[in-house]
Amino acid sequence: MLLLGLDLETGGEFNSSSDKNFIIEIGMVLWDTEFSQPVALFSVLVDNDRPVSPEAAEYTGITDALLKRHGEKPDIRMLNPIKDLMNKADYIVAHNGRDFDRPLMEAFFSQQSHKMPAKPWIDTLHDVDYPRNCKSRNLTYLAGFHGILNSFPHRAVTDVLTMLTILSRYDIENVIANASNPRLVVKAEVGFSEREKAKAKRFSWESAGKGGGKFPKSWVRIIREDQLEALKQECDFPIVILERLKPSSMV
Repeated sequence: MLLLGLDLETGGEFNSSSDKNFIIEIGMVLWDTEFSQPVALFSVLVDNDRPVSPEAAEYTGITDALLKRHGEKPDIRMLNPIKDLMNKADYIVAHNGRDFDRPLMEAFFSQQSHKMPAKPWIDTLHDVDYPRNCKSRNLTYLAGFHGILNSFPHRAVTDVLTMLTILSRYDIENVIANASNPRLVVKAEVGFSEREKAKAKRFSWESAGKGGGKFPKSWVRIIREDQLEALKQECDFPIVILERLKPSSMV
């Protein structure tokens, strides 16, 4: 089976919506699951003639000066090798791909008057059953938890190699089955004094105002539908469903 790992670095302000963000680096790795090895790599810095926000430059190390010297303009010449790799893959894999990488790539294709190839996706943020003592789903944390050293964190192609190396430790058929399971946005019904209970169960606070998310002033978490009953048993506070989402793999 061929997986195409994908990661993007962006130059907008943190928590900016996908329609206001822009890609400054694309990293892709074609990975053969039979050999657990990369078989093709693609990496490019993207010069959009837009200033990189200070937060993004500090986070990634990608500055305006770096893009001016080494970046390429986004056009069909950049798009063609990306399409070729996507067409070869059985699945596209990204970490938080549904909410981040996928909409940005769809917009990138649209800007070149093309449509992204229709492929099923795997989201390693949600579709991998990590051990219960794995307390975070942050990629840097996951790398350390699995004993993997990423010498260039927050750079696209090295993050992809890290993600795929982690994924190779798990049964890919189980991951694919998880990716086909619908997901739920659930809310922890806790007051201010109980907020630590929600944090301990990996609920995230969505603040109000700019970049506050779809459910402001709420402790929310995205889970697979088949995880709902187990989560209810774990938590000593009520949980309500806010929204049903499509499976990660849906084309």
